[in-house]
Amino acid sequence: GVSYFCHGLTFGGKDAPGGAVSPYSGASVRGILDDFFIVVSPESAAVTSDIVVWTDADGDPIHTAILLMPIVASDLNRLDYATILRSKNGRRAEGDVTLESLVASDESYGESYRVYRRR
Repeated sequence: GVSYFCHGLTFGGKDAPGGAVSPYSGASVRGILDDFFIVVSPESAAVTSDIVVWTDADGDPIHTAILLMPIVASDLNRLDYATILRSKNGRRAEGDVTLESLVASDESYGESYRVYRRR
């Protein structure tokens, strides 16, 4: 009840009564997504407050972030790297970052992400 990670930020656990909580990656995050969210397709249809979920090679969620300022790429089917998200990486403080920093930096999660919207 004293710390939270990316999923706690994304799914609201940082403001839980009694202290911050954070679901762990994998089955618990897949359950939240299956029960409460739908995939946004194409991703260019994303709006502020949608979430972005990165997965590993097995399809397990490994990182989540909140869309603050979606920017559509020139090809009109995806989000531009300039898109702004609120993210929390591990024990680091949450902050506003670009999509590019989450997919293409040294500590990135790669291009294996999808956009979701609360049902």
